[in-house]
Amino acid sequence: MLCVSAWADSNSNRTSLTHQNDVSSTVRIDKNESFLKNTRWAIDVSTRQIRNLEADEWYSQDVYGFDLHKVFTGPNGDYGTLVFQPYLVHLNNIPNPPFFFDDGNDWELTWRIANFNYTGLGHGKFNVRIGHFEIPFGLEQNIDTNGTLRQYSFSNRGIKADWGASINGNLNKLDYELALTRGSSNEFLDRDDPYILSGRIGTPSHKNTIYGFSYFYGDVLAGTQTIRRKQLGLDIAHYYKQWEFLSELSGGENSDIEVLNWLGEISWRNLFESVHLYTQTKTSLSKINNKWEDGFSLSVGIDWKFHKQLSLGSQVTHEFDNPTGSNADLTAAFQLRARI
Repeated sequence: MLCVSAWADSNSNRTSLTHQNDVSSTVRIDKNESFLKNTRWAIDVSTRQIRNLEADEWYSQDVYGFDLHKVFTGPNGDYGTLVFQPYLVHLNNIPNPPFFFDDGNDWELTWRIANFNYTGLGHGKFNVRIGHFEIPFGLEQNIDTNGTLRQYSFSNRGIKADWGASINGNLNKLDYELALTRGSSNEFLDRDDPYILSGRIGTPSHKNTIYGFSYFYGDVLAGTQTIRRKQLGLDIAHYYKQWEFLSELSGGENSDIEVLNWLGEISWRNLFESVHLYTQTKTSLSKINNKWEDGFSLSVGIDWKFHKQLSLGSQVTHEFDNPTGSNADLTAAFQLRARI
Protein backbone atom coordinates (compact mmCIF):
# COMPACT_ATOMS: atom_id res chain seq x y z
CA MET A 1 0.00 0.00 0.00
CA LEU A 2 3.03 2.28 0.12
CA CYS A 3 3.39 4.92 -2.52
CA VAL A 4 6.66 6.81 -2.88
CA SER A 5 7.16 9.23 -5.76
CA ALA A 6 6.00 12.57 -7.22
CA TRP A 7 4.19 15.85 -6.52
CA ALA A 8 0.43 15.39 -6.13
CA ASP A 9 -2.23 18.00 -6.67
CA SER A 10 -5.58 16.45 -5.83
CA ASN A 11 -7.41 18.93 -8.07
CA SER A 12 -5.51 17.95 -11.22
CA ASN A 13 -7.17 15.40 -13.50
CA ARG A 14 -4.47 15.54 -16.15
CA THR A 15 -0.72 15.89 -16.16
CA SER A 16 0.69 17.49 -13.00
CA LEU A 17 3.46 20.07 -13.15
CA THR A 18 5.90 17.41 -11.97
CA HIS A 19 5.17 15.14 -14.92
CA GLN A 20 5.12 17.77 -17.62
CA ASN A 21 8.24 18.21 -19.68
CA ASP A 22 8.51 21.86 -18.64
CA VAL A 23 8.18 23.60 -22.03
CA SER A 24 10.46 26.64 -22.13
CA SER A 25 8.94 30.11 -22.16
CA THR A 26 10.03 33.06 -24.29
CA VAL A 27 8.88 35.68 -21.76
CA ARG A 28 11.68 38.00 -20.61
CA ILE A 29 12.16 38.25 -16.84
CA ASP A 30 13.76 41.09 -14.88
CA LYS A 31 17.18 39.98 -13.62
CA ASN A 32 16.57 41.67 -10.27
CA GLU A 33 13.55 39.55 -9.35
CA SER A 34 13.84 37.40 -6.21
CA PHE A 35 15.08 33.83 -6.24
CA LEU A 36 11.71 32.91 -4.79
CA LYS A 37 9.99 33.99 -8.00
CA ASN A 38 8.30 30.97 -9.63
CA THR A 39 8.80 28.94 -6.44
CA ARG A 40 6.09 26.98 -4.69
CA TRP A 41 6.40 24.85 -1.59
CA ALA A 42 4.13 23.01 0.83
CA ILE A 43 4.18 20.82 3.89
CA ASP A 44 2.43 17.56 3.02
CA VAL A 45 1.13 15.40 5.89
CA SER A 46 -1.14 12.37 5.65
CA THR A 47 -2.34 9.43 7.69
CA ARG A 48 -3.68 6.25 6.15
CA GLN A 49 -5.65 3.51 7.92
CA ILE A 50 -6.16 0.13 6.21
CA ARG A 51 -8.51 -2.59 7.34
CA ASN A 52 -8.10 -6.15 6.02
CA LEU A 53 -11.63 -7.42 6.42
CA GLU A 54 -10.71 -11.03 5.65
CA ALA A 55 -7.83 -11.27 8.14
CA ASP A 56 -9.47 -8.90 10.66
CA GLU A 57 -6.33 -6.77 10.88
CA TRP A 58 -5.52 -3.03 10.89
CA TYR A 59 -2.50 -1.44 9.19
CA SER A 60 -1.48 2.21 9.08
CA GLN A 61 0.96 4.56 7.39
CA ASP A 62 1.87 8.14 8.34
CA VAL A 63 3.74 10.46 5.96
CA TYR A 64 5.44 13.80 6.69
CA GLY A 65 6.84 15.58 3.65
CA PHE A 66 8.22 18.77 2.15
CA ASP A 67 7.29 19.63 -1.44
CA LEU A 68 9.31 22.23 -3.37
CA HIS A 69 8.75 23.19 -7.02
CA LYS A 70 11.00 25.86 -8.57
CA VAL A 71 11.11 27.11 -12.18
CA PHE A 72 14.42 28.74 -13.10
CA THR A 73 14.17 31.67 -15.48
CA GLY A 74 16.78 33.71 -17.36
CA PRO A 75 16.74 36.63 -19.80
CA ASN A 76 15.56 34.35 -22.60
CA GLY A 77 12.90 32.47 -20.66
CA ASP A 78 12.61 29.33 -18.52
CA TYR A 79 15.57 26.97 -18.58
CA GLY A 80 14.84 24.36 -15.90
CA THR A 81 12.58 22.97 -13.21
CA LEU A 82 13.61 21.65 -9.81
CA VAL A 83 11.33 19.32 -7.84
CA PHE A 84 12.49 18.34 -4.36
CA GLN A 85 10.30 16.05 -2.22
CA PRO A 86 11.80 14.31 0.82
CA TYR A 87 9.19 12.38 2.81
CA LEU A 88 9.51 10.69 6.19
CA VAL A 89 7.32 7.57 6.24
CA HIS A 90 6.21 5.58 9.28
CA LEU A 91 4.80 2.09 8.77
CA ASN A 92 2.70 0.31 11.38
CA ASN A 93 2.04 -3.41 10.89
CA ILE A 94 2.27 -3.08 7.07
CA PRO A 95 2.53 -6.52 5.37
CA ASN A 96 5.17 -6.98 2.64
CA PRO A 97 6.73 -3.49 2.87
CA PRO A 98 9.21 -2.24 0.23
CA PHE A 99 12.65 -3.77 0.64
CA PHE A 100 14.28 -0.53 1.81
CA PHE A 101 12.23 -0.70 5.02
CA ASP A 102 13.58 -2.99 7.75
CA ASP A 103 10.11 -4.39 8.38
CA GLY A 104 6.45 -3.40 8.50
CA ASN A 105 7.02 -1.27 11.62
CA ASP A 106 9.73 1.13 10.56
CA TRP A 107 10.62 4.77 9.92
CA GLU A 108 12.40 5.68 6.68
CA LEU A 109 13.36 8.83 4.78
CA THR A 110 12.02 8.35 1.26
CA TRP A 111 12.12 10.31 -1.97
CA ARG A 112 9.10 10.89 -4.14
CA ILE A 113 10.71 13.19 -6.69
CA ALA A 114 14.09 14.91 -6.42
CA ASN A 115 15.37 16.00 -9.81
CA PHE A 116 16.29 18.89 -12.07
CA ASN A 117 14.91 18.98 -15.60
CA TYR A 118 17.03 21.22 -17.84
CA THR A 119 14.82 22.70 -20.56
CA GLY A 120 17.15 25.27 -22.10
CA LEU A 121 18.40 23.21 -25.05
CA GLY A 122 15.55 23.03 -27.52
CA HIS A 123 12.50 25.06 -26.43
CA GLY A 124 10.98 22.04 -24.67
CA LYS A 125 11.66 19.60 -27.50
CA PHE A 126 14.83 18.18 -25.94
CA ASN A 127 15.27 18.30 -22.16
CA VAL A 128 17.62 16.49 -19.79
CA ARG A 129 16.44 15.25 -16.38
CA ILE A 130 18.82 14.13 -13.62
CA GLY A 131 17.91 12.82 -10.17
CA HIS A 132 15.07 10.74 -8.73
CA PHE A 133 11.94 10.52 -10.90
CA GLU A 134 9.14 8.20 -11.91
CA ILE A 135 9.95 5.41 -14.35
CA PRO A 136 8.43 6.54 -17.68
CA PHE A 137 5.90 3.78 -18.29
CA GLY A 138 2.16 3.68 -18.87
CA LEU A 139 -0.61 5.83 -17.50
CA GLU A 140 1.39 7.26 -14.60
CA GLN A 141 3.61 9.18 -17.00
CA ASN A 142 0.76 11.67 -17.43
CA ILE A 143 -1.41 11.19 -14.33
CA ASP A 144 -0.11 11.89 -10.85
CA THR A 145 -1.36 9.44 -8.21
CA ASN A 146 1.41 9.97 -5.67
CA GLY A 147 0.27 10.25 -2.08
CA THR A 148 -3.21 8.98 -2.97
CA LEU A 149 -5.01 5.66 -2.53
CA ARG A 150 -5.63 5.45 -6.26
CA GLN A 151 -2.73 3.62 -7.93
CA TYR A 152 -1.91 1.98 -11.24
CA SER A 153 0.12 -1.07 -12.21
CA PHE A 154 3.67 -0.05 -11.28
CA SER A 155 3.71 -3.01 -8.85
CA ASN A 156 3.91 -5.32 -11.86
CA ARG A 157 7.41 -3.95 -12.50
CA GLY A 158 8.43 -3.82 -8.86
CA ILE A 159 9.50 -0.17 -8.94
CA LYS A 160 7.81 3.21 -9.39
CA ALA A 161 10.57 5.83 -9.09
CA ASP A 162 14.34 5.54 -9.42
CA TRP A 163 17.64 7.46 -9.53
CA GLY A 164 19.07 8.20 -12.97
CA ALA A 165 18.83 10.40 -16.03
CA SER A 166 16.47 10.84 -18.95
CA ILE A 167 15.92 12.79 -22.12
CA ASN A 168 12.39 14.08 -22.59
CA GLY A 169 10.37 16.60 -24.50
CA ASN A 170 7.28 17.69 -26.38
CA LEU A 171 7.38 17.40 -30.15
CA ASN A 172 4.61 18.60 -32.46
CA LYS A 173 2.66 15.35 -32.29
CA LEU A 174 4.53 13.33 -29.67
CA ASP A 175 5.57 13.49 -26.02
CA TYR A 176 8.49 11.30 -25.02
CA GLU A 177 10.81 10.34 -22.18
CA LEU A 178 13.66 7.80 -22.41
CA ALA A 179 15.52 6.92 -19.21
CA LEU A 180 18.49 5.01 -17.81
CA THR A 181 18.12 4.52 -14.06
CA ARG A 182 19.82 2.71 -11.19
CA GLY A 183 17.19 0.02 -10.56
CA SER A 184 17.39 0.44 -6.77
CA SER A 185 14.30 2.60 -6.09
CA ASN A 186 14.65 4.81 -3.01
CA GLU A 187 18.36 4.36 -2.27
CA PHE A 188 21.30 4.64 -4.63
CA LEU A 189 22.81 1.27 -3.76
CA ASP A 190 25.84 -0.44 -5.27
CA ARG A 191 25.15 -4.14 -5.12
CA ASP A 192 24.17 -6.76 -7.68
CA ASP A 193 24.50 -4.10 -10.44
CA PRO A 194 20.80 -3.30 -10.96
CA TYR A 195 19.75 -1.05 -13.86
CA ILE A 196 16.66 -0.15 -15.88
CA LEU A 197 16.15 1.03 -19.44
CA SER A 198 12.67 2.47 -19.83
CA GLY A 199 10.69 4.86 -21.93
CA ARG A 200 7.34 6.05 -23.15
CA ILE A 201 6.33 7.72 -26.42
CA GLY A 202 2.78 9.04 -26.76
CA THR A 203 0.45 11.57 -28.25
CA PRO A 204 0.34 15.02 -26.54
CA SER A 205 -0.98 14.90 -22.99
CA HIS A 206 -3.28 17.92 -23.45
CA LYS A 207 -5.48 16.11 -25.99
CA ASN A 208 -8.86 14.60 -25.13
CA THR A 209 -7.64 11.19 -26.33
CA ILE A 210 -4.09 10.08 -25.52
CA TYR A 211 -2.21 6.98 -26.67
CA GLY A 212 1.16 5.81 -25.37
CA PHE A 213 3.65 3.00 -25.98
CA SER A 214 6.11 2.02 -23.22
CA TYR A 215 9.01 -0.35 -22.67
CA PHE A 216 10.83 -1.55 -19.56
CA TYR A 217 13.95 -3.72 -19.39
CA GLY A 218 16.42 -4.33 -16.60
CA ASP A 219 17.47 -5.93 -13.34
CA VAL A 220 15.41 -4.52 -10.47
CA LEU A 221 16.78 -4.68 -6.94
CA ALA A 222 14.43 -6.59 -4.64
CA GLY A 223 15.85 -7.06 -1.17
CA THR A 224 19.23 -8.79 -1.40
CA GLN A 225 18.98 -9.78 -5.06
CA THR A 226 17.93 -8.50 -8.46
CA ILE A 227 15.03 -9.69 -10.62
CA ARG A 228 15.11 -9.49 -14.41
CA ARG A 229 11.98 -7.79 -15.71
CA LYS A 230 11.01 -7.15 -19.35
CA GLN A 231 7.72 -5.52 -20.32
CA LEU A 232 6.04 -3.67 -23.16
CA GLY A 233 2.96 -1.57 -22.57
CA LEU A 234 0.14 0.26 -24.32
CA ASP A 235 -1.98 2.87 -22.54
CA ILE A 236 -5.05 4.85 -23.62
CA ALA A 237 -6.78 7.75 -21.88
CA HIS A 238 -9.96 9.48 -23.05
CA TYR A 239 -11.59 12.54 -21.46
CA TYR A 240 -15.21 13.49 -22.08
CA LYS A 241 -16.65 16.40 -20.11
CA GLN A 242 -16.35 15.30 -16.46
CA TRP A 243 -15.57 11.67 -17.30
CA GLU A 244 -12.22 9.93 -17.58
CA PHE A 245 -11.67 6.51 -19.23
CA LEU A 246 -8.30 4.79 -18.76
CA SER A 247 -6.81 1.52 -19.93
CA GLU A 248 -3.33 0.00 -19.76
CA LEU A 249 -2.15 -3.32 -21.21
CA SER A 250 1.33 -4.68 -20.54
CA GLY A 251 3.11 -7.98 -20.95
CA GLY A 252 6.52 -9.60 -20.79
CA GLU A 253 8.60 -11.55 -18.30
CA ASN A 254 9.29 -11.27 -14.58
CA SER A 255 12.20 -13.53 -13.60
CA ASP A 256 11.51 -15.85 -16.58
CA ILE A 257 7.80 -16.04 -15.73
CA GLU A 258 5.57 -14.85 -18.56
CA VAL A 259 3.11 -12.19 -17.42
CA LEU A 260 0.19 -10.27 -18.92
CA ASN A 261 -1.55 -7.41 -17.11
CA TRP A 262 -4.56 -5.23 -17.87
CA LEU A 263 -5.98 -2.26 -15.99
CA GLY A 264 -9.18 -0.38 -16.70
CA GLU A 265 -10.70 2.61 -14.91
CA ILE A 266 -13.75 4.85 -15.21
CA SER A 267 -13.97 8.00 -13.10
CA TRP A 268 -16.04 11.17 -12.70
CA ARG A 269 -15.39 14.59 -11.17
CA ASN A 270 -17.87 17.25 -10.19
CA LEU A 271 -17.75 20.70 -11.81
CA PHE A 272 -15.59 22.12 -9.02
CA GLU A 273 -13.23 19.11 -9.16
CA SER A 274 -13.58 18.73 -5.41
CA VAL A 275 -15.11 15.24 -5.63
CA HIS A 276 -13.56 12.40 -7.64
CA LEU A 277 -15.33 9.02 -7.89
CA TYR A 278 -13.63 6.07 -9.60
CA THR A 279 -13.85 2.34 -10.15
CA GLN A 280 -10.84 0.33 -11.26
CA THR A 281 -10.23 -3.27 -12.31
CA LYS A 282 -6.92 -5.11 -12.58
CA THR A 283 -6.35 -8.46 -14.26
CA SER A 284 -3.05 -10.34 -14.16
CA LEU A 285 -1.97 -13.59 -15.81
CA SER A 286 1.21 -15.47 -14.87
CA LYS A 287 2.51 -18.62 -16.54
CA ILE A 288 3.71 -20.82 -13.69
CA ASN A 289 4.79 -24.43 -14.34
CA ASN A 290 3.42 -24.19 -17.90
CA LYS A 291 0.02 -23.21 -16.57
CA TRP A 292 -1.57 -19.77 -16.69
CA GLU A 293 -2.69 -18.52 -13.28
CA ASP A 294 -5.02 -15.55 -13.19
CA GLY A 295 -5.70 -12.81 -10.69
CA PHE A 296 -8.45 -10.20 -10.63
CA SER A 297 -9.25 -7.27 -8.36
CA LEU A 298 -11.88 -4.55 -8.23
CA SER A 299 -11.49 -1.20 -6.47
CA VAL A 300 -14.05 1.53 -5.81
CA GLY A 301 -12.92 4.83 -4.37
CA ILE A 302 -13.62 8.48 -3.67
CA ASP A 303 -11.35 11.47 -3.15
CA TRP A 304 -13.05 14.48 -1.55
CA LYS A 305 -11.25 17.83 -1.26
CA PHE A 306 -13.47 19.40 1.38
CA HIS A 307 -11.11 22.30 2.11
CA LYS A 308 -8.46 24.17 0.15
CA GLN A 309 -5.75 22.36 2.12
CA LEU A 310 -7.52 19.18 3.26
CA SER A 311 -8.70 16.07 1.45
CA LEU A 312 -10.24 12.78 2.49
CA GLY A 313 -9.93 9.58 0.49
CA SER A 314 -11.53 6.15 0.80
CA GLN A 315 -11.10 2.99 -1.26
CA VAL A 316 -12.42 -0.57 -1.04
CA THR A 317 -10.51 -3.30 -2.90
CA HIS A 318 -11.57 -6.91 -3.40
CA GLU A 319 -9.04 -9.42 -4.74
CA PHE A 320 -11.17 -12.18 -6.25
CA ASP A 321 -8.20 -14.27 -7.35
CA ASN A 322 -4.49 -14.14 -6.61
CA PRO A 323 -1.95 -15.83 -8.96
CA THR A 324 0.60 -16.13 -6.12
CA GLY A 325 -1.62 -18.65 -4.36
CA SER A 326 -2.06 -16.53 -1.22
CA ASN A 327 -5.47 -15.80 0.20
CA ALA A 328 -7.52 -13.18 -1.60
CA ASP A 329 -8.14 -10.05 0.44
CA LEU A 330 -10.96 -7.59 0.98
CA THR A 331 -9.51 -4.29 2.22
CA ALA A 332 -10.89 -0.87 3.09
CA ALA A 333 -8.53 2.12 3.22
CA PHE A 334 -9.07 5.66 4.52
CA GLN A 335 -6.73 8.60 4.20
CA LEU A 336 -6.72 12.14 5.57
CA ARG A 337 -4.25 14.50 3.89
CA ALA A 338 -3.22 18.09 4.54
CA ARG A 339 -1.12 20.28 2.25
CA ILE A 340 -0.21 23.50 4.05
